[in-house]
Amino acid sequence: MNIFTIFLKKLSILITLLLLITNYCLSQPNIPLPSKNIILHEKPKDFPKITLEDKKTGSDIDVIFNKQITVINFWATWCAPCKEEMPSLDRLVDILGPEYIEIIAVNVETVDYKKSKQFLDDLKVKNFDSYFDKDLKVIKKLRLRGVPTTLLINKEGKEFARIVGSIDFADKKFISWIRNF
Repeated sequence: MNIFTIFLKKLSILITLLLLITNYCLSQPNIPLPSKNIILHEKPKDFPKITLEDKKTGSDIDVIFNKQITVINFWATWCAPCKEEMPSLDRLVDILGPEYIEIIAVNVETVDYKKSKQFLDDLKVKNFDSYFDKDLKVIKKLRLRGVPTTLLINKEGKEFARIVGSIDFADKKFISWIRNF
C-alpha cells in the first residue's frame, strides 16, 4: 500500500466518525434545563402500566394518558418540600390549561382520604385530586427513592424526564421549557 491509499483510508474513517458524532449531537434536545434537579432522558422511555387507588371510591384505576403532557407527582402530607411545591403545581394547570397538561398527584402514605383532602384544601389546590399508591407497588415498579418525585410523560405516553426534589412549577423558565414537549 502506498502512502496515499493509507491516507485516504484514515481520512474516510475520520469523516465517518465526524458524521456520526455530528448526527448524535444534532439529535439531542438543545433546550437548557430550567432546574438542576430535572433529569432529561436522552430518549423518552416506555412507561409501564400503573394502577392507583381512587381516593373517593377506594377502587383501583389504571392510569391512561390522554394525548397531553402528564405530570405524575409523588408526595406525602408530612413532606415539607411537597407542601411547598403543591400550589405551583396547581398553578401550572392554570397557566398551560387542562387541554395541554394533566396532573396526577399520588400520595404515598397509608390511605387516608380525609387527611389527603384536608392537605390539598388547606393549600387551595383546585385543578387536581390525589390518588394513592396502595402497598407502594407503583413506587417500587418505577424505582422511586423519595418525595417529592415528579415524572413527566409526553403526549405519546413516554417518560421524557424526572424531577427529583421540589421545584417551582409556575416558574417562567419551567413553563417555557415544558412547552417544548
